[in-house]
Amino acid sequence: MTIYPEYQDLLTALDIKKDQLPFYIGIHTIEKTALHHHDFVELSYIFEGSGFETINGRSYALRPGTVSFLQTHHMHRIECEPGKTLRKFCCMFDINMLIGSPFDHEWYRPLFRSGSELQPIFMLSEADARRMSAICEDLLTEYESEARLGRNSLLCAKLVEALLLFVRNGIAEREQDASVRSGTEPNAAIWPILQHVHTHYTGKLTLDDLSKKFRLSVPHISRSFKEHIGKSFLDYVHELRVESAASLLISTDMSITDVAVEAGFESFRTFSRVFRESKGMTPSEYRTAAKNRAAAVHS
Repeated sequence: MTIYPEYQDLLTALDIKKDQLPFYIGIHTIEKTALHHHDFVELSYIFEGSGFETINGRSYALRPGTVSFLQTHHMHRIECEPGKTLRKFCCMFDINMLIGSPFDHEWYRPLFRSGSELQPIFMLSEADARRMSAICEDLLTEYESEARLGRNSLLCAKLVEALLLFVRNGIAEREQDASVRSGTEPNAAIWPILQHVHTHYTGKLTLDDLSKKFRLSVPHISRSFKEHIGKSFLDYVHELRVESAASLLISTDMSITDVAVEAGFESFRTFSRVFRESKGMTPSEYRTAAKNRAAAVHS
């Protein structure tokens, strides 16, 4: 049976109204989840049990003290040993609710590179694990107190604290290489555009579309991608689509044609060319190599 990743429309599933903060936190007990992705980013903290989470085809161990940050294009699933479960704080939100201050751009960049420059999952130190647990407890308490004065402001403040704890530990985890330290710091205007691209990269997306939506000229947006992201708009969209396709090739038995469409490529020829340029092999060769690696690990 062909496996297709589930898309979760969290605005509808969580019944978030237009005038409400696009934010959710709860304690989840999990034995197994289907492969899925959703329209909110997700910050999770494991405090009990163990298991494994597969993100875009790569498997990570989960145990108490593990923190993760998943973007909208990350396809993921969790699996525990039979009869076992794990418990976690699960926080899902529209990251646009935090974007706006010109002083925040310094930590947005590594956050948006979670899964590439920054590991999406890692283990916190004992002290930082206690701190993350306390932040999550505060978030949950505030979230459940709907009538409390300043609730939304405090939720945003505590969420920024949690994300900064993730980013700082993530940078320390990989010893902060030159790709993060060097280069011009992005201006605040690029981040709403970048988040829109991350949310809509599987659909029709052009510089003209972005120009109309954000009321900025096409040359300005194009130049911003080159200066602040280090690649062209099209190359960045292709990168997101290729990583999505790579995950589908590993995690599902969808046909390669269906994978191309699901990842957002309108032309199979373009998909094949871009994928090969990125991964150094064709999609079918990539799937076969992944299967061979998995078989070698389990043999």
